[in-house]
Amino acid sequence: MLVAKFYHLSHKIKVLFYPFWNRLKFKLKGVIYGDKLNVYTGMYLELGQNSQIVIGNGFTFSSGECLNPLCRNIKGCIVANSDASISIGDNVGMSSSCIWAHVSIKIGNNVNIGGDSILMDSDAHSLNYLERRIPTLDQSNKINAPIIIEDDVFIGARCIILKGVTIGARSVIGSGSVVTKSIPADCIAAGNPCKVIKLVDK
Repeated sequence: MLVAKFYHLSHKIKVLFYPFWNRLKFKLKGVIYGDKLNVYTGMYLELGQNSQIVIGNGFTFSSGECLNPLCRNIKGCIVANSDASISIGDNVGMSSSCIWAHVSIKIGNNVNIGGDSILMDSDAHSLNYLERRIPTLDQSNKINAPIIIEDDVFIGARCIILKGVTIGARSVIGSGSVVTKSIPADCIAAGNPCKVIKLVDK
């Protein structure tokens, strides 16, 4: 009983402490952000040389500590490699997501990204096995292409959004989808590979 009470107290302290700590961390790292930035508990944040991360108002990021049961204790991350950019609009929420930009990831306004989803705009390695044996060739020959998530998109839990994808405004991506090609606006899409299932009623 005493252990349980201590755990719940510790959990509440973390939830109260981390938004303040993460605002400071974001500022020290050079992230530009608007009002009401709330990043709960520990997460990984990194900006490479000449990179930029810009976040609008009302950003909420839950990371680990079972704040979202779908994510359990998985910590989220936001990483912009050297010369890359990440742009996140107003009123965006995500849980233990991995946002990793090699060139550009742009997320619009009023977007929800479900627990443990991944957005990565690169293959991260060359597709040629001989080039992968030589680190410099491997990295110089990886394929990158920007990701764009338009306004009011809802991405379900454990989705993977790959390089070169645009998801049109107001579309819904079903949980567990692997999005390899662009999805138009105003539709519901799901699967591996992700395909349009039907149009969304406006």
